[in-house]
Amino acid sequence: MQIDVALVPAEASALEKGVLIVIDEIRASTTITTLLDLACRELVLAGSVPAARRLAAERGSLLAGERHALKPRGFDYDNSPTDLIRSMEIRGRSVVLCTTNGTAVLRRLRGASHVLVGCIRNATACADAAVRLAIADGRGIQVVCAGQRGRFVLDDAAAAGVVVERLAEATRRGGGVAELTDAAETAVRLRRSFPDLLTAMRESNGGRTLEHIGQAQDIAFCAEEDASATVPVLLAGDPMRIGILG
Repeated sequence: MQIDVALVPAEASALEKGVLIVIDEIRASTTITTLLDLACRELVLAGSVPAARRLAAERGSLLAGERHALKPRGFDYDNSPTDLIRSMEIRGRSVVLCTTNGTAVLRRLRGASHVLVGCIRNATACADAAVRLAIADGRGIQVVCAGQRGRFVLDDAAAAGVVVERLAEATRRGGGVAELTDAAETAVRLRRSFPDLLTAMRESNGGRTLEHIGQAQDIAFCAEEDASATVPVLLAGDPMRIGILG
């Protein structure tokens, strides 16, 4: 099975058949996984702040997200997963999420057969699910780094390396052979160049931004491996919604 990584979103291919795993490690994909872990009733993605406000008003939803790492005016929550886990009002509620990079990439790739959302916290669960889907489709898997405004970012690439390792392990457990492209191999080697994932996240631009805005607690949260068994999947239809892969 071929396993590829799009180190920048422009390299992603929305295949008619195949599995995509979108990673916006700091912080959209981690936040999406956390919101589903918190049992929100519905998770809707918005491509812009005005669209998010409109959808929230129409659906009676909570508003969460960021623009350039800061909470927009009138939003209930920003994009901080550690802030969200302290909330007592998310369970059973509809949530509209709007972020600068992650939701935009998901929108662009929504035509693919299977679009999963991966992060370090759900790496094993996401990889296992992706391999099952890819075997059923008879196609490969591409991990897509959301990047920052289309450019390469370290945190996404290091997280992609973790997911690629898990994908290779899941493929071998199923009796298959994992064929890593050069980009996938690069992501694995990048991840292994750091003594641990916390260091990689702290040294990334995303980690430094979290330090700067006073949300350093999110760095360790994003770096925690396999803390969740939830596999978010992009659902068909409008507006864009995220469900849990069964």
